[in-house]
Amino acid sequence: MRQSQPRMSFPVLQVLADLRTVAGTGFGELSQLMPPGGKAVLRKVVFDQNCRMKPSDARAIHRDLVACANAPDRALGPFLTATALLIADRLQNGAGTDDLSTNWENLRDRYLEGPSPVRATLMQGFCRLQGLHKSGPEQPVPAQKMMTYDGDDLQRLLRRIAREMSPEIRDEICAFAGPETAGVHRRALENCLEGSCVLSEFGDWFPCEVVEKASLDPQHCGYSGCTALILLDAIETRDAQARMAFRWQEQADRYLKLRPEVRVPIIAGVRHLHEMFFDWQPYGGWSPEELVEKAVVVPFARH
Repeated sequence: MRQSQPRMSFPVLQVLADLRTVAGTGFGELSQLMPPGGKAVLRKVVFDQNCRMKPSDARAIHRDLVACANAPDRALGPFLTATALLIADRLQNGAGTDDLSTNWENLRDRYLEGPSPVRATLMQGFCRLQGLHKSGPEQPVPAQKMMTYDGDDLQRLLRRIAREMSPEIRDEICAFAGPETAGVHRRALENCLEGSCVLSEFGDWFPCEVVEKASLDPQHCGYSGCTALILLDAIETRDAQARMAFRWQEQADRYLKLRPEVRVPIIAGVRHLHEMFFDWQPYGGWSPEELVEKAVVVPFARH
């Protein structure tokens, strides 16, 4: 008997979105390896059914997908795309019946040959298979292979965004405090920016209070720099206070509209949180139906 479809959560929704992106991007090359009539079925599965096969689809293309997913030397791109599609189908309890544990055991090193977004997506997908108690490898993925972006480079870019705030912008941030404490916030902010840029290393109040306020006001001149500071702290602390989870839930659309030189590192940083921490969870308390209809998944950062 087939298991019922797993309860949707943001982490699963995010992984499925990434797998669908990989499948959609690689569709053209994979479709050339399908049997007569198979291209139309593949198109329907990928673009109309969110990478979930029905029994009739599986009868038409499943054997060919499995063949592609076991033949990296034949064509690396279709190998990776077929794997992404089969993982997505299993996560959604589609009609696929392949044993992906065997794929992992035999081909794990070949997945590392893909571009970093594809490689990280497949690693996350295999990890989710294990987490949802389906066929999947035990302790499947080295942590560093689950990341799209290099963490050190990413944090360097975020620190640069924060440190590029002018003295005037820093004054405007600290103006959120009353005149009695604005000076203390200003000195603390300067120390933070000259140091690690990790807010939690400087206490819970100075300059965290004013940085938080500026990061919640998209019209504020310090919005981007303070968002970078909040994100750096979230990466360092595993988002222990869910500051970035809350901000993604409330302000994802704002982040996506930032100018490219700021948007790309911030979106990459949010993706890093998802990839680092198995249960990073924006949209807490939302129903599965609300998640599917309204939640904003984290795109791959592009200029």
